[in-house]
Amino acid sequence: MLAGVFLALQINYKWEIRFIGSILKWHVETGIAMGVTGIFHFLWHLSYYTGMFKKEEKVPVVKTYPEIGSAVIPLNLFVVGFISSSFQLLLIREMMNITGGYELITGTFLASWLITSALGAVIAGKSQLYNLKKINIIFSFSPLVSVLMLILLSRLFLSTGEIPSFLGGLIFTFLVLIPFCLMSGFTFVKLISAAGISNRYTPGRSFAVETVGGIVSGIAVALFSAGILHTWQMILILIVSGFTFVLLSFFIRRRTGVVLLKTAAMVILTSVIVLDPDNLFRSLLLKGINISESRDTPYGNIVRGEYGGEESIYYNQRLIKYHGNTVEIEENIHYAMLQSRTHDNILLVSGSINAHIEEILKYPVKEVVYVERDPALMLFEEQPAVGESVLLRIENDDAYSYIRDHGKKFDVVILLLPPPSSLLLNKYYTLEFFSSIRERLNPGGIFMCSPGVSKTYYNEESLMLYSCVFNTLSEVFGNVLPVEGHKLYLLASDGVLSAAICDLAAEHNINNVYVSPDYLADDLIEARTDELISLIDRNVKINRTMLPIACFYYQSYNLSRNINERIPAIILIVTVFIPPLFMIRKKNLIMYSAASALAGFEIVILLVLQLTAGNMYQLTGLIIAGLMAGLAFGAGFNLKPLASLSLILNSLILLIFYLLAALMIPQITAIRSVFLVSSLLVLLIFIPSLITGHLFRSLTTLRGPDADHNTSAVYSADLAGSALGFILISGLIVPAFGITVSILIISAMVLTGFLAGLPGNQR
Repeated sequence: MLAGVFLALQINYKWEIRFIGSILKWHVETGIAMGVTGIFHFLWHLSYYTGMFKKEEKVPVVKTYPEIGSAVIPLNLFVVGFISSSFQLLLIREMMNITGGYELITGTFLASWLITSALGAVIAGKSQLYNLKKINIIFSFSPLVSVLMLILLSRLFLSTGEIPSFLGGLIFTFLVLIPFCLMSGFTFVKLISAAGISNRYTPGRSFAVETVGGIVSGIAVALFSAGILHTWQMILILIVSGFTFVLLSFFIRRRTGVVLLKTAAMVILTSVIVLDPDNLFRSLLLKGINISESRDTPYGNIVRGEYGGEESIYYNQRLIKYHGNTVEIEENIHYAMLQSRTHDNILLVSGSINAHIEEILKYPVKEVVYVERDPALMLFEEQPAVGESVLLRIENDDAYSYIRDHGKKFDVVILLLPPPSSLLLNKYYTLEFFSSIRERLNPGGIFMCSPGVSKTYYNEESLMLYSCVFNTLSEVFGNVLPVEGHKLYLLASDGVLSAAICDLAAEHNINNVYVSPDYLADDLIEARTDELISLIDRNVKINRTMLPIACFYYQSYNLSRNINERIPAIILIVTVFIPPLFMIRKKNLIMYSAASALAGFEIVILLVLQLTAGNMYQLTGLIIAGLMAGLAFGAGFNLKPLASLSLILNSLILLIFYLLAALMIPQITAIRSVFLVSSLLVLLIFIPSLITGHLFRSLTTLRGPDADHNTSAVYSADLAGSALGFILISGLIVPAFGITVSILIISAMVLTGFLAGLPGNQR
């Protein structure tokens, strides 16, 4: 069907859809696979078809679980929550490495996860399958299927080291998530039903148990991913452990079988830990690269490999160092260094220190400070030799915090971080960061950054992005000069800047391979610089920490690079994420809006965390733990202060809280104490989570024959609302309108649920 839709669009509307050939190539193979699946399904349910010819009275299905001990079900809920959350945390890391990790695709991942889980919950509410053995064994297989699809699809449709288009990333993400997420939502709803019958658990209490599993998983993943285990080790451990739990709980009872299974599981788990299959999986994902070393850090994945006999280094599956990148290395250093009259103290932010230090040492340097957040990168490079006359200091710190909090002055500051493609990277291109840079420069000092690639033709979206960064720099520095090269470089200073690069190289007596008169011509560089300055739109808004508009412009530019895929991407998003809103019962719109608001508020809190604490990686677990703890308390306990109030009053309290948060957040961003900021943010996320959890508990208290259907409807509304909140707030609202307006829009979401929950509107 998918192949037919895209083929029709290509033929009728003349859209150039690049991946249509790959889809058509797999059309026949997919048909064969579906045929085999159909045969397997037919044989699996053969008794049903043979029973159609027997004249027997239909016996109504009774929702009992005689084969299960009641003590197993709470543990089953905990394990499902643990596996679901762990797999989400591990898989999102891999998926973001493959698809680029910018907010729009991240929001799409989270939204796809939740909307597919919601679909599984809806199916569970209507399904007559009550065999927990069968449900659990299918659930334990589902992460393995998703992993296999991740590897297969990445090898078939994606090129090594290349970020796919948004439409390609959207389809890729959705297809990979379908197997696991469908079964995750289905299994949870069925376990809620089982817990209600066998253990007399309310749906809210079951939700709390599952959420506790999620909290424990978050702590475990954060602990073991801090240099103890690699991502693929943890994924395999998770899959093997899930299989073992299901077999021990539902299938194997005899002591001999239990001992053999535990022994086999221990052997497999030990082998995974000792042998470390991470290199194998990296080789599968980076096809054509002979992987020699792979390491996961709290900040990303680093791979050393060979291609064509030459060694290269990949960071998050993107090539960052390779032999023969002389052009980029020389431009990264000399375009800035040639502008300065003094070169005593140099600050280099990110990039390969070993590759760039040789170019820096062509100048009379006394001290070089290298700031790189991920200390593991240094282990993949040889220690650079600088000689006794030069002091090299390596700071493993967030550049935003280092420059803001340290008082050292520099002659040249070179920023080699990627463009503002995400909210995390956007802060390095803000008015606040540039102001901190200016304070750290000596009189006449030079700053250089690169907001994107250089193009022969700049479309409207790229000009909006570059104008935004240019105008922001111009607000801080007296002079800003764009210089085109391998990338677009923006030079900024209060002193004189020149685009006569060749003349400057001769004046400083610098001998380069590429940045020299042998390859470059000053008249051409100056002409392109003048042309680009004339194209800059001075009316474009300035990029700020509270209004990360550059990130929005980058996402627009990223979408514009595949102009023929923009409309199909919008159609697909609308088709997948909007219809659930119209399928939800009016009485559950309170749950939908509250969950959507909470998901969006979580994104806002994480953004504020990285702006204030400087590094979101180490403290993100606290925020997520606070959110899940609030949900668990609210859903699992009968909180009298909230229970004594109606749903309408609870949603009104939630609305007032978000309005107050919109006033508080700007004040919190001004606090310098990491401990105080972290504590306040955990408290801010805990309160709405508690109320949202209580709303879930209140809406799922229905008893009787429709209890299961009601629970699945509320749970699916919860998940679908969260999906919309993630993709809307992270991908559009925050980048386009800023933090304060985003919280006001979140408040409007709650207000919508409040109005829908009024007695006269529930019919």
